[in-house]
Amino acid sequence: MALWKITVKRKVNKVGMRLEEGMSVELVAPTPNNPLTQSKYIPQVRQLFESKYGIDPEQYANTGYMESEKLS
Repeated sequence: MALWKITVKRKVNKVGMRLEEGMSVELVAPTPNNPLTQSKYIPQVRQLFESKYGIDPEQYANTGYMESEKLS
């Protein structure tokens, strides 16, 4: 299992949703590869943002708007 920090790297301001640069969540995933490049982890990333910030990043949960860092 690996611990990943997923961080918003670009500001998004869409009607009803606002992502600020620096917002982040932590994801535990059994993968050594970037979870943002694997579609099976995107729903988990979206759920974590919804739980922590009350927003669903929808199509912005990708490497264009977010970056991941392997913590352990």
